[in-house]
Amino acid sequence: MTNNIFNKSNKAAVWKNKARSYTFMAVTLLAGSMFTLSSCSDWLDVKPLTEEREKDLFTSYQGFKDALSGCYSTLSGANLYGQRLTMSNIENLACLWAEPNQTGLPAEYYLWHHQYDNTYSESALKSIYGGLFNVVAQANKIIEHMPTDGSVIKSSDARNVIEGEAYALRAFCQMDVLRLFGQMPQGAVKQVSLPYALKAGINDIAAYYSYEDYVKLLEQDLNHAEQLLSKSDNESLEEDEYFLYRQFRLNYQAVRALKARFYLYTGQTAKAYSLAKDIIENSGKSLSGLIDIPNGYYTLPGETLFGLSNRNLADYAHSLLGGDNSVQVDRNSMLYVEEMSLDWMLYWGVNTASDNRYLYTWNRNTVDAMGNRYPTLRKYYYDTNAYSSSSDLSTLLTKVQVMPIIRLSEIYLIAIETTTDLNEANQLWKSYMASHNVNVTDDFSSLGDVKTNVIDEYRREFFGEGVMFYVYKRLGTTDVLFSPTAMTENEYLLPIPTTEYEVENNNP
Repeated sequence: MTNNIFNKSNKAAVWKNKARSYTFMAVTLLAGSMFTLSSCSDWLDVKPLTEEREKDLFTSYQGFKDALSGCYSTLSGANLYGQRLTMSNIENLACLWAEPNQTGLPAEYYLWHHQYDNTYSESALKSIYGGLFNVVAQANKIIEHMPTDGSVIKSSDARNVIEGEAYALRAFCQMDVLRLFGQMPQGAVKQVSLPYALKAGINDIAAYYSYEDYVKLLEQDLNHAEQLLSKSDNESLEEDEYFLYRQFRLNYQAVRALKARFYLYTGQTAKAYSLAKDIIENSGKSLSGLIDIPNGYYTLPGETLFGLSNRNLADYAHSLLGGDNSVQVDRNSMLYVEEMSLDWMLYWGVNTASDNRYLYTWNRNTVDAMGNRYPTLRKYYYDTNAYSSSSDLSTLLTKVQVMPIIRLSEIYLIAIETTTDLNEANQLWKSYMASHNVNVTDDFSSLGDVKTNVIDEYRREFFGEGVMFYVYKRLGTTDVLFSPTAMTENEYLLPIPTTEYEVENNNP
């Protein structure tokens, strides 16, 4: 499959016009604390961060908090983890949804099976790439102002946590730039260099790094974030309402989970295992499927190590994914799966009589205008009428309007995949499956069997959460479920978007 003019041999773009760099020109900040219930709706409009406004912003503790809140607000938007990098574009890259009708499908749903050669795909990739670097630029502003202005934050713990989260955000976004636009992490034939942004000034262009050097910078940022948070992400913050609901921030355990994800993706399996095992034993979180799913909390907020609260979720998720019998399946505008795909492929060999994901998170009775049945995902669906009073606000924000980014289930699967002890793999697997109301009686006979089942489980567990494409890419999978053709290296390398500015090719 060709990528046409939008790929151009996967050559990266380098901007000559420094003053108007695409990656950093859109630096914006939102004011107001994201998770303080008393002000959860007090959002200000996005405004450009002028030099004068930047100077004023970091003269107070409140300014630093506003800057950090702006990062998370941008992440939760539909162009990033509110939709494109969880439920729509990223899942289409993994061929999870039924093939879209390209004559009428809106731009948000494209990128299916790497069809880059159209304006819809180009728009989607620009939104994702630019959005990620927007957050990086915001985080870099916080990092840059900390040495000179951080003293306005009187609490050393608060100062460490804000700086630690900024480093974590910078790493989190640039890790996904690597996973989306970078080369194959194992056995790469094509080498791809990428920009790693360490500064946010309008005249600062990020240098391009090889895969190996990029990975080193990522690990440095993750280590620095972990070090800062390990000292101060503790009970002393509880008196400051800004630090409530730590699961919606890149907290200490979330950063360690992100490191485990990073080590797994880059093939450092021993490090991934060590971190995953420690998080399972010491994070204070437990698998929550038995409690959350029957109560209608399908994103499993109880086990979420890092998630985003998305107050706009119902504005588009219900019409995009359906999930309720009242929503008629429109094959021209919705994301759905074929009934045979769900039963005979996704859940083949699974105890569907008890598995709470099959029973609850999929609505298997939704139909199109002709009465044909097409299962739809209920993961992000909720009855908006049930949360209309102020007394329901906490549940709405923390259990229903949740975009899970890193869950304990992923950490279990990392540990199961990377352990070298077959007995341990079987015990972890049984605990994991018990959270989905499945009683496992037969042990795996080999670590090879373990890995095969783990990959299948990633699809079932994280459908609609934007995980599977990265699993396929790190493994170099050619035989992708639901894909009509074999995947090649070319199809795993997303083309870096061009801009309206003059560009030159950077990669051979």
